[in-house]
Amino acid sequence: MRQFVYTVKLPRQRQVVLIKELQFDRYKHLVKNILNGNDEVITKAFDCLIDDLCEENYIEYTFLDKLIILLTIRSVCISPVLELTVNCPETNQQFNTNVKITDIIDKLQNLNLPDEVYKTVKHYNNGDLIVEIGMPNTLNLKEEDLSITNTTIQKITLNNNDVTNIKEQIIEHFPITVLKDIRDYIDFFSDSFYNLSLLSLQSPFAKVDNMVTVPLNLFSNSIIEFLKICFKRSLLSFYELEYFLNHKLNIDYDLIKVATPAELNIYINFFKEEKAEEEKRERKKNLNLPQ
Repeated sequence: MRQFVYTVKLPRQRQVVLIKELQFDRYKHLVKNILNGNDEVITKAFDCLIDDLCEENYIEYTFLDKLIILLTIRSVCISPVLELTVNCPETNQQFNTNVKITDIIDKLQNLNLPDEVYKTVKHYNNGDLIVEIGMPNTLNLKEEDLSITNTTIQKITLNNNDVTNIKEQIIEHFPITVLKDIRDYIDFFSDSFYNLSLLSLQSPFAKVDNMVTVPLNLFSNSIIEFLKICFKRSLLSFYELEYFLNHKLNIDYDLIKVATPAELNIYINFFKEEKAEEEKRERKKNLNLPQ
């Protein structure tokens, strides 16, 4: 039987991607990588998650596509609500708030970006050299990264031959005009995202309109940090949950490891409701006891 899938729509292509469920055991291993604290390892872990759970592996996902896919996985398989503890920028006091992940996804899917941000095609030497520059696909790109040009180049055609597979060698021989066009695209790309944010929160302690924002800036670690916040949890909580479900609710571990975290929370809520009903009946019984 085919595994259950759900869908997400990518912003530019308007293409629907089928996504398989994030199972509890896989989520636990993802959290282990996040807690390891190595951003390169964490980025690869997120990329592997997308490769494994998305059925359309032939699509070249941009960083924006990946962000939308990962937030959709978080919303469907873990929880649609993100609980945050934030520092007020004015008073430095902490406050708790809840954010609907679907609101962030909707915002990302409806960004009014020019087509040139997604892909810009440049012709050189009467068409002998064609360079397609586009939105990067990495979630963790630094502006000072020396391979930045390599990251933004999607395709190179030389004398009608696709030489993208050896683009690192080709880039070394690019004329100045090509490198300038690539740098201009990167500046254009950065400007397009400059004033955009993943979310904005108003502090209850601020006397002025002092918003806490998470910028949608590829050339900082804000995106990967935000994803870490979305998926991170205490590793001990996994073992406590496994123990509770297995020893208190008698759920076999084979079922636990393939269920989504959201499904396991349903079992816990059933248990809480049952306990609350038992306590309610017990209180009612005690009230009716003869004095």
